[in-house]
Amino acid sequence: MFKIGLTGGICTGKTFVLNLLKELGCYTICADDIAKKILFSDNSGISKEIAKVFGENIYDKKKGLKKEEFSRILFEDAEKRNFINNFVHPMVTDERNKIINDLSETKAFAFFIYESALLVEAGTYKDFEKIIVVYTNRDEQLKRLMERDGIGRQDAEARIKAQFPLSEKLKVAHYTIDTSGTFEQAKAKTLETFHLMKKEYKIP
Repeated sequence: MFKIGLTGGICTGKTFVLNLLKELGCYTICADDIAKKILFSDNSGISKEIAKVFGENIYDKKKGLKKEEFSRILFEDAEKRNFINNFVHPMVTDERNKIINDLSETKAFAFFIYESALLVEAGTYKDFEKIIVVYTNRDEQLKRLMERDGIGRQDAEARIKAQFPLSEKLKVAHYTIDTSGTFEQAKAKTLETFHLMKKEYKIP
């Protein structure tokens, strides 16, 4: 089973590409999903560490971590965001490696595709044999972000600017997928990349 990392900027089409690769028979998983499972678990040790930084009010006695409040603070406070990234990253890596080991024994999949927005800036890309970077043009990215989050152009530009530059992610790419244009065009480019991967790894 070949380990492939997938990344890109906000609203560049990562989820679209990931879902399509899943349909094509790859095993796909998103780092955010693993992180959320860890953060929103009822593990008291994790809860205590988060409360030390965010305050006890971040928890509801009955419902647990206040998701909306937690997400808002993460977006607004870079220091707390960095704490969470550093705190959760080792646990996400351990869970990812466990999944890889379990899957390797089954020999059911040719490709393991791991999607993470922080793949390059966290250095995680080094754990994978190949990297796919999904991108789109700036106007299309802004349009998608404004529509998805219901925000204005200025706020959308600020969110994109706050991220690690897409140009830096493209420097480590083995495959690139441009999702500008129609869904059919993006689908065709994803299929092309999938066939290139199969050819390179000699998979029939």
